[in-house]
Amino acid sequence: SVAGKPLPPPPPSCTTSNADEGGSIVLFYQYKEPEWTAPQHRTILKQVSHWAERYRIQGRGRIAPEGLNCTLSCVDATALRRFCQALRDYVDPPLLDATDFKFTDGVPRDQLFTKLSLRKTTELVAYGLAGQQTAPSLQRFAGQHLEATQYHGLLKDPDAVVIDVRNRYESVVGHLQPPPGGATLLDPQLRHSREFPAWLAQPATQRTLADKKVLM
Repeated sequence: SVAGKPLPPPPPSCTTSNADEGGSIVLFYQYKEPEWTAPQHRTILKQVSHWAERYRIQGRGRIAPEGLNCTLSCVDATALRRFCQALRDYVDPPLLDATDFKFTDGVPRDQLFTKLSLRKTTELVAYGLAGQQTAPSLQRFAGQHLEATQYHGLLKDPDAVVIDVRNRYESVVGHLQPPPGGATLLDPQLRHSREFPAWLAQPATQRTLADKKVLM
């Protein structure tokens, strides 16, 4: 995790002079609490768009009053990191200092995004809860962030439950499979994120999660 840490340097093969070797992708999300006001929301969208244009970033992103959720790419790994650093430095600092930017370098050019789409939305994830007072405070109830080794260790825990919150198509492509005798895997078989709150509220789901360590 790079949350609260300097961004990792790019590999030499993924800089501008070696662009034929491939590019880089970054995934990140960051919740904002309290939410940005309407004027702040508009300003954040303009700022992210400005830095994306400056560093020739492509990809897709959602910018909501409650935060940002983006998957972006660039043929130049250095430029992509400069973009992420600009977000840390200029977009509501120090909010994005705590963001875990996940970089993948050496991605073939034909697998990079070819255009940029930054959407102004009402929700960071489309759960269909915008405007409702149903979501608990992240500052009070946020879960514990785990490093990969810790997460994989808990997959062996029979008192743990893993919820695959991706849609069912993504789950078919690949998912975490706990070892025999380890955690219980729950796949809600979602088609859309907005189906998750109803699934979570079902009595059967609540019974399965009761007194368990929940991994997502």
